[in-house]
Amino acid sequence: MGRTLQQAGAWWVASRRMWALEQADPEQLVHWLRAVYRGQHVDLDDALPLLRAAVASPEPDYFAQLLDVQIFPLAKGDMARGRHAVSFAYDAPCVRVVKALQGHFHRHAAAWQVQGTALEILDALSQFAGVASEFVFVHEQPVVLEDLVGSTSQASPIQVPAARPEFGDSGPGEAKGVAFMSAELDDGVDVDIDETELARMAVHAGLRDYQVAGVRHLASQTGACLGDDMGLGKSRQAVVATRMAAGEGRVLILCPASLRINWEREIRAVYPDAIVGMVGEDRMATLHGCEWIIANYERLGGLVRETDLSFAVMAVDEAHYLKEHHAGRTRNAFIMATRIPRRYVISGTPLLNREIELHTLLRLTGHRLGQMPLKDFRGQFTGSREKRALLAGALKGWMLRRRKDVLKDLGTKSRQVRYISPAEGLRAYKAIHDDMTLQAMPKITKLRQALEALKTPFLIETVEGLSEGDKIIVFCEYMATVEAMKGAFAAAGIQCVTLVGSDSATKRQKAIDAFQNDPAVTVFIGTTSAAGVGITLTAANYVAFASPPWTPALMRQAEDRAYRLGQRRNVMVVVPLIAGTLDEGVWKLLDRKQETERDVVEPEMAGPGGATAMAAGSPWLAAAA
Repeated sequence: MGRTLQQAGAWWVASRRMWALEQADPEQLVHWLRAVYRGQHVDLDDALPLLRAAVASPEPDYFAQLLDVQIFPLAKGDMARGRHAVSFAYDAPCVRVVKALQGHFHRHAAAWQVQGTALEILDALSQFAGVASEFVFVHEQPVVLEDLVGSTSQASPIQVPAARPEFGDSGPGEAKGVAFMSAELDDGVDVDIDETELARMAVHAGLRDYQVAGVRHLASQTGACLGDDMGLGKSRQAVVATRMAAGEGRVLILCPASLRINWEREIRAVYPDAIVGMVGEDRMATLHGCEWIIANYERLGGLVRETDLSFAVMAVDEAHYLKEHHAGRTRNAFIMATRIPRRYVISGTPLLNREIELHTLLRLTGHRLGQMPLKDFRGQFTGSREKRALLAGALKGWMLRRRKDVLKDLGTKSRQVRYISPAEGLRAYKAIHDDMTLQAMPKITKLRQALEALKTPFLIETVEGLSEGDKIIVFCEYMATVEAMKGAFAAAGIQCVTLVGSDSATKRQKAIDAFQNDPAVTVFIGTTSAAGVGITLTAANYVAFASPPWTPALMRQAEDRAYRLGQRRNVMVVVPLIAGTLDEGVWKLLDRKQETERDVVEPEMAGPGGATAMAAGSPWLAAAA
């Protein structure tokens, strides 16, 4: 009924999980409901008295209090369109108000640029949309509306025949803009560091020599990036560095939800008596008494409104989560950054797909390149190997990145591509490929799911061929595959545990502990998104991918769950591919993205010799028939 209700003038209110309609006459409303539902689904015989009672005693703030209305003063942008931006969850009366204020909607910023002062906007919202001022948050720090630019166009190696998508109506006469919302931040500067205190903390926290250098890199600047390879202990370095930088001040750790417990453990490993709070679990009043506050990206909006909760330092873990300029979490991170003098970004995968993804991280930390308009940044640093070399040179001093070769007691990691021919053939795969009722993206998803299923027998054979004491991690892209593989492995007499994004923290930890400590559990099956980040699985010395992830950085991040600090054995990564399928296109795409990442990020890698355990040249080409 959703489309029918929308066409009839109603709109969905996500916060209340209700459809809303502007109608004050109970008799007309019953007539409308009968027409829309056509006598089906609901019994309306007793509706009239209920509606009369509701209209007679309204709750004026029932929807307004959950619209999350925010007003932002603008520092830059086309000021002729207005000096304020207004954002809110979709609400028809609010839309009418901003249109009356000559509003210009910026889709990527999810906000309207409007005419008028903040007081005039507040008055209009109260008078014409019923949103009282106490439900509107007015920001003090100005933000920037900047035009979003696309990446350099390049033909994709992934092509499938598909149905053409249906395009919806954008709405009559609605002004559209392409700006995203960020902030204008002070340039980063170098600061003095207490080397005596650093030496003391190196002993206290058990830091290795390269980790001491990492702490110094962060603590000696007001903004910087720690981009060490996965498994080198970035969290421990960040804990020591942020506390040294903050002194007695409060530290904010921003991270994915699945890593909150890991961060709390790292903090307490160095500072056992630390007072640590978590946004969403502790009351705001409690957080005011904490020295450390951990927030996942989805909860950051709650801190945006808490302006009297001050921070000395912000550390953003897995900072590539902010690569999308127009995402709500990126906007919230920028808003928080305007209030925090020292800001660090931490990621083993600072560049996933394109060079412009670094622009957000540079701006967030106050790097001079981040102050460039995004359009100028793209023109100067993207599109060719020569331009990427310029960008790599400009990152020196801001990004510190070390390879695994700084760990002298770590074994090697090698990758082997295996082309396989499924015994059951490709009939099911080809049926999906030739189905012209499917649009491109749903078809690609179904094709990759079919390929994962076809690789299950090969993966079982691989496990059965392992030696005593060997263990393996199997990464899939889809939760349904994880469940299906679990059953197939169990039927083959192979004991395994699984991890997917919907698992609770308790279930997640039980799976990790069982794999790490129980010799009988030889297989760990998980989705790349859930199991490929933030956990240690050094009991494994083999890693296999049922589907290659979409970026080389995510693939490397996943396989380094096994290849990290604490691993004493060599690690073998097995990538089964099926010729003549989507696998080959994904592999070519990975090779292309690897070239971009290598040009920009790898020149910054420090470490003796710069050697890697991969095959010479492209690391994707170590193939075996």
